[in-house]
Amino acid sequence: MPDDGLEPVEKSKARIEIKGKTRDLVFGMQDGLISILGLVAGVYGAYADHGLVVVITGVTGAIAAAISMAVGSLLSSEAERDLLIAEIEEARKLFEEKPYLAQESLLHKFIDAGLDKPSAYTAVKTLSQNEDVLFDNFRNSILDLPAVEKENPYINATVMFFAFILGSLFPILPFIFLTGQTAYYTALISTGSALFTLGTLKGYFANENALKSGLKFFIIAVIAGVSSEFAGTVVGDLLTSFLA
Repeated sequence: MPDDGLEPVEKSKARIEIKGKTRDLVFGMQDGLISILGLVAGVYGAYADHGLVVVITGVTGAIAAAISMAVGSLLSSEAERDLLIAEIEEARKLFEEKPYLAQESLLHKFIDAGLDKPSAYTAVKTLSQNEDVLFDNFRNSILDLPAVEKENPYINATVMFFAFILGSLFPILPFIFLTGQTAYYTALISTGSALFTLGTLKGYFANENALKSGLKFFIIAVIAGVSSEFAGTVVGDLLTSFLA
């Protein structure tokens, strides 16, 4: 049972954990919003009178990209975890063979941080009373090796997949229920609004100006949609002229 005096620390740790767990959700949804808006806007620019083509391209592109994002997240997380475990094992082997290196390194670390030599020596001596505590401080403070995360990479990949799909719905749905420019501008506004909300949340969690962050995300959405639509129109006209 934690000491009541440490309650602020526990709350801070919980808040940091929540922020970390929302990373894949926000990143996946943000990527789904921007990339699929760019895709459907570009296809709309080339095939403005063929709404079904826009929808089919958007849906298939969203599914393919979501799978790619999820697989990429899974493989990178597993690779990073395996490399970290291997590095920690090497560090442990070095520590067991030459524990005095950990003690000397920590001693110099504490002195460089501002402790006087007797205080630094006392701190190292205290840490040395427990081998695991000494190694953890050596691993983290000297070798900059974090502890192995307990998060399940498969859960993170699944969150990434569905977050991307959720984000992609904002630019796709208007082309299912609406047509022409109405569908395009609705997709632009709905995607921009969703990104504004994500940007606001990002600003809040990062202790930044939430409104400024939201507007930044919204502007990015508008630029992505307009430039993609323009590119699609130009490419469509060029190919039509070339193949005619």
